[in-house]
Amino acid sequence: MEMLIGSCLNLKLLDMNLCGNMRSSEFVALFLPNIELCSSLEYLDICETGFSVQAMAQVLQLMPNLQHLDVSDTDADDDLLNVVSQSNTKLLYLAVGGCINISNAGIKRVVESCLQLQVVDIAECPFIDDYAFLEANNIKLEIDSERDTIH
Repeated sequence: MEMLIGSCLNLKLLDMNLCGNMRSSEFVALFLPNIELCSSLEYLDICETGFSVQAMAQVLQLMPNLQHLDVSDTDADDDLLNVVSQSNTKLLYLAVGGCINISNAGIKRVVESCLQLQVVDIAECPFIDDYAFLEANNIKLEIDSERDTIH
């Protein structure tokens, strides 16, 4: 996989959904030597992976042009969202469904920093309940396990 990713310097979309056999160290090792790839990537799906928050944060810091991020059903937490709010300010779509360590404060930081954000998937996030804040910022919400939307 390293050779494949290393040869795709203008890659825009990477879907690693369900890459559960990859260790966090291997995930980081794919990206650190490929800074060009990181800067070109606009879509990253790492949902249902076992990557650590630290590994996800280390990689996301290298992706300033990311527009679509899916970390659903991972160990993502407010610390990771702090990194996203600082490093991925071009986000249009954020999915954190099933991430039980994310709170209103983490989502609020992202919304306040990612001014182009349009959709947030917060399905099955028990500590996020400030829908009024999100709707006041014209964010389309996905809030149930069927990923239906409200607005």
